[in-house]
Amino acid sequence: MLRLLSGLLICLIIMFFCVYNFYFSVNFPFQDDFLIIQFIEAASNAGFEFSAVVQEMFRTFNDHKAVTVRLLALVEYAITGHQNFRFYILLVSINITYIFYFLYLQFRKSGLPLYYFLPAPFLFFTPIYHEVSGWALNGMQHSFLTVFTVTAILLASRRTTGAFWLAMVFCFLATFTHGNGVISFPAIVFFFLCFKDFKRAILACVSLVACLAIYLIGYEAGQAGQLPTSLLSMLSSLFGFIGSSMSLWPNPQLWSALWGLFIVGFMLILTIRVASIYFNKPAHIKPGTVELLTLFGFIFITSTVIALFRSWAGTTIASRFQLYAALSTVICYILLLNYTSLFRKKQVLIAITALSIIYWGYAHYALTGMVSAKKTTYLADVFNWQNNRNLFSVEKTIVRNADFYLTPGYEKGFFKLPEPVADKTGIDSLFAASPNPPVSDSIYLEDWHVTRMVQNGVENLNHTFVTSDKLPLKKPFLSDRFLVLKDLKTGEVHLLNANPKIEGRRNFLLSGNYYKNGFQTFLRKDDLAFGSYQMAVLDVSFRGEKSFHPLNRGLNVDAEGFSLE
Repeated sequence: MLRLLSGLLICLIIMFFCVYNFYFSVNFPFQDDFLIIQFIEAASNAGFEFSAVVQEMFRTFNDHKAVTVRLLALVEYAITGHQNFRFYILLVSINITYIFYFLYLQFRKSGLPLYYFLPAPFLFFTPIYHEVSGWALNGMQHSFLTVFTVTAILLASRRTTGAFWLAMVFCFLATFTHGNGVISFPAIVFFFLCFKDFKRAILACVSLVACLAIYLIGYEAGQAGQLPTSLLSMLSSLFGFIGSSMSLWPNPQLWSALWGLFIVGFMLILTIRVASIYFNKPAHIKPGTVELLTLFGFIFITSTVIALFRSWAGTTIASRFQLYAALSTVICYILLLNYTSLFRKKQVLIAITALSIIYWGYAHYALTGMVSAKKTTYLADVFNWQNNRNLFSVEKTIVRNADFYLTPGYEKGFFKLPEPVADKTGIDSLFAASPNPPVSDSIYLEDWHVTRMVQNGVENLNHTFVTSDKLPLKKPFLSDRFLVLKDLKTGEVHLLNANPKIEGRRNFLLSGNYYKNGFQTFLRKDDLAFGSYQMAVLDVSFRGEKSFHPLNRGLNVDAEGFSLE
């Protein structure tokens, strides 16, 4: 009975994860997703001639050759005639579920009851890596890369010649999915060295050299790589990368580095234990250990490379890398179960399960506001692109640089957008029909000064928030709140994300309200053309019902910045 209930609970968590990601996704490209559109546009301009398609497919961008992702996009285009970014995000959720299944397979070898595995889904299926689970291209690259790597490990564990060469194929696919995929080869070499299988380890090295030779054909170096400025920054980035599951708490860099240091130390002890066969001693390792250590080895080498070349720009604790942190935490938990009797005690299991549930709940509380804001931003940009050929989800330089393929792709139909949440005619009529509200002093501007490390030094950025902490009143959790800006000179209407701040933990638990009153909208200094803008707030429920709230303050944009009028 306990096994059945445990299995049902694990399945429910996985289903919630998939539904959560799908609900908060939009069929709209963000930043690097534009490259999928660029690929199809370049291929279509060449008439989909084979050599041109292959050349574009193997083109390097930011150190990566995303061949498998481009191939998938090409197949989808051949079937449907357009790209569906929401479908890509669904694929990412499926990939992540498969990766978790790999972890379950290794746990199952321990012979422990299934309820010992209950903390794992709560630690793994969280929005902490929302830039993987909710970002099409980035998500496909990292999830397919990991899928190919764990599949190669499963094949290598069969210890047959056919399975070995098939594992090399999957390492090849990983390499041509994401630049870090080449690290899957050293991971497989490590796997065979754990069994003193030198022949296959050498063959894997030869395969690595051959794959690199192909990868370097037409390779173009990216701009982000630079050696670290200090050993301390590199080490804190290295351990922080692995332990960044702890980044939810105050002082995230410290706790992430400490947790990462613990994980690395424990894995090192187990690796030394496995290596005892080289000193004519029995290894005494449990089934599944080498597979998990191999996957962790892949993560560790990946984190070392990223820390070596990216730590100069600051911390490497970033959502786009935290899938590996979640994996490291679950791997550590499974191996602690295998090698320490303490973690197999029922009282300890209950405590860890309770803590993992709290962690899972807190991760959703802390990050859902950010995830929801991205959804609202993309929904707003569906309207903005269709009406103004304008975007606010990315910097204006990105929009200008990408226009040569975004506009043709939209006109040709393969950059296909969903229906917007509102139409311009309807918004104009809402402005015309709404009475002028009394002047409110609840709206204010907040300046946000940010420094960003670039290779030539430090870039200072000045951003602005248009904020109200009072009006409109709280929005329903599943609705989207937009700030509507109407240019009084041209009549152009823009939509921007205006989801309000979230309630503090205490108020959230006592009242059940996730959002505060009011709204908050982020603006870069060059987001809007100079002029005066009439403002309103538009709420759209998940059923499409609209609520319009005109504001009696206007927004003025000039060379000095933003001001209220």
